[in-house]
Amino acid sequence: MPRHISTVLDIDKESDKWTVLIQVVERNHIQYTRKAPPRRIQRFMLTDAQGTKVSAAAYENCIRLFRNLLVPYQRYYISGATIINAVPTYKVSEYPYSWVLHYSTLIERYLEPIPPMLPCPFTFDNFSDAHKHAESDITLISVKALVIYAFPQKETTPDSVTRDFLIVNEEKKLMLLTLWNEFQEYEGNILANTIATAPMIFAMRVKVSTFNSLSLTTIGLSCILINPPVHDELPLREWYSIHKDEVKILLEAKAYKDPEFLLPPPNQEHIKTIHDALISFGTQKTAWIGGTVQLSFGQTRFWYTACSNCLKTVEADTDWIIKCSSCRQEAEVELRCRIGITVTDPTASIQCLISGKEAERLIQLTAAQLKDAEAHGITMNQELSAIMKKYRLICFIKTYETTFQGQLQRRNAIIKAYPTAEVPNISLALLDSPPTLQASETGTTSNTKQKQVIEQQTFTPTAKLLLQEIAESTATKKSFITKSTTAATTSHKLLEDTATSASPNTTPIDETAASPTKKPKQEGKGN
Repeated sequence: MPRHISTVLDIDKESDKWTVLIQVVERNHIQYTRKAPPRRIQRFMLTDAQGTKVSAAAYENCIRLFRNLLVPYQRYYISGATIINAVPTYKVSEYPYSWVLHYSTLIERYLEPIPPMLPCPFTFDNFSDAHKHAESDITLISVKALVIYAFPQKETTPDSVTRDFLIVNEEKKLMLLTLWNEFQEYEGNILANTIATAPMIFAMRVKVSTFNSLSLTTIGLSCILINPPVHDELPLREWYSIHKDEVKILLEAKAYKDPEFLLPPPNQEHIKTIHDALISFGTQKTAWIGGTVQLSFGQTRFWYTACSNCLKTVEADTDWIIKCSSCRQEAEVELRCRIGITVTDPTASIQCLISGKEAERLIQLTAAQLKDAEAHGITMNQELSAIMKKYRLICFIKTYETTFQGQLQRRNAIIKAYPTAEVPNISLALLDSPPTLQASETGTTSNTKQKQVIEQQTFTPTAKLLLQEIAESTATKKSFITKSTTAATTSHKLLEDTATSASPNTTPIDETAASPTKKPKQEGKGN
């Protein structure tokens, strides 16, 4: 008598001697359970021909029984799994149960030359919505994309490896996807070996990180599906074929690490009051806020030296090449601007650090100019305070914890900032403050006019004269460096000078200094 083949929805705790023909959707890496004592567990996502998904799991020694079975996208007959109530975290469809695979579970391969298309539905997030979930402790996202570039593997610690990949979708947005440890060792190597074909992936349940402004990273719950058999693969590949040259331009411009590209001005509904942002930091470490700006009290220095790769503070000269103890990569030391400001709206105030190009864009001064001003005994507090008071900003901020002098401290870093003049469709109920600089006819603040107004209204005559001399000296040096490095630079360098992986918990700004290992700079390499 032939067996009766049931559907997933037919099976419940009362079912006996049942068989379901399933297709493997996901095969996760082996993990450990959180409950003590921890046990090894491997999870699977399965679907039947009707598209009903079910979560299944094998524990400890049973994992070995199925190591050559339940291969992604293949079909199998399954009989005799234990039916349990689905934990909400692992409930993957309207089906209320999960299956436990054990010694008595019968799994038989369904013989066929090519498995069919996956019948189950998938839900994906837009790249443009990633900021809504950045550094969230409770929300992960899933994306469909093509992988177009693989960076070299990195060793972040003696026991940890990562690899960054560039992915793109129909939104014409490039993002970094970082694969950690077992994801790099398996899926990462497959992707790197097939990168010429621009493999399609479903990156399921990945975390949104603020590394390189905004990027994606794997965690234990993640799963990477490579070239899954689905009907909507062809439209994505046709789109890429049409827009390949445009994507190449974005790649060469390193748009995947440009905060203006990754974090464009938000819509009104995405901006929180500072009061609400402070409350939400319990579960999500980022938020868009807006308000008036003041220079924070008590600052004596507005620049620092950092690893050019991970941006962690290093006590080193800018002519050094170091092996950074934070990211463990060989990198140059760069001079960066860092200014503490207080952002205030009608509900609360928050102290933040704004650094790098974001800070320089606001104050129209470079870190080198600030350092030289300090060396000449010029105190910049009064001038910078006057500049900051002119702004109302919309900021994407991240909160994080760091250890400073043995004490755990909470800091807030501005990832991207827009003066309200650059965001014409936003109306914020801000406290009374000096008006923002007038916008140009295009609706954005003119940098040249803004710099002139700032110089006229905030700098003392002595400071203006010295800063002018510094600027002329910097421009001369920059011109010389540009001429010498352009000749030595090739188009291939655009891809070699890349961002590296960092832990999902890496912060963009940290007071903790990384101990540098000094190496002489290579002759001919630009400072």
